Amino acid sequence: MTHLKQLAAGFAFAAAVGLCAAPASATVILTFGQVGNGNTITGTNNGAGSTTISGTDIDVTITQIDAGLGTPIDAFFTLSATSTGAAVNVAGNVIQEYSGSFCITSLAGCLGTNYLSGTFSDSTFGAAGGAALTMSVANPPATLDFQSDVISALDLGRGLSFSFANVSPPVGITAGSLSSFESSVSGTASANVGQRTPEPATLGLLGIALAGLGFMQRRRQS
Repeated sequence: MTHLKQLAAGFAFAAAVGLCAAPASATVILTFGQVGNGNTITGTNNGAGSTTISGTDIDVTITQIDAGLGTPIDAFFTLSATSTGAAVNVAGNVIQEYSGSFCITSLAGCLGTNYLSGTFSDSTFGAAGGAALTMSVANPPATLDFQSDVISALDLGRGLSFSFANVSPPVGITAGSLSSFESSVSGTASANVGQRTPEPATLGLLGIALAGLGFMQRRRQS
């Protein structure tokens, strides 16, 4: 039960101090939010233990970018992620492993200037019965690769967080996987930028990522 207590403590600490995509050694390289308040993200439970989370050519605004470009910048965001393990409820929080890819580009279809794109593998979590989910990755320890036409600082440690708000129906588990839902989206990405003084980073995400990773590894071993 020790790892369950650690995971629950990670959620509690994150709730107290807030979530950030940046590991302690990294600086935010891009932030974005969707245009309007509509539900642009769809979570689809297939009824057989798997859920996909996706959105295609969502109109977004980049409000911060580490590329010497003026902001705001109009862009398109596409996300495709599929669960890679069963959803579990730990201390009132639903957590499930996901693997996928994303792109933030100047043109639809992941074309034009690639502001930031990548592949990832980590977890999605949120309070059961709540209206918010977070898909978070911290590398290390998880897998996260970045590509960009304009951002040069993409070194480890990397971090990525997609926040899904207005989740409807509320967060839950169906047939062993995250229940189907719709939501809006915003996101933050971070990376090591060399000798610059890093911005103050919230430790909540890192605590959840480490605790969640340990929890999932122990489940695999068992």
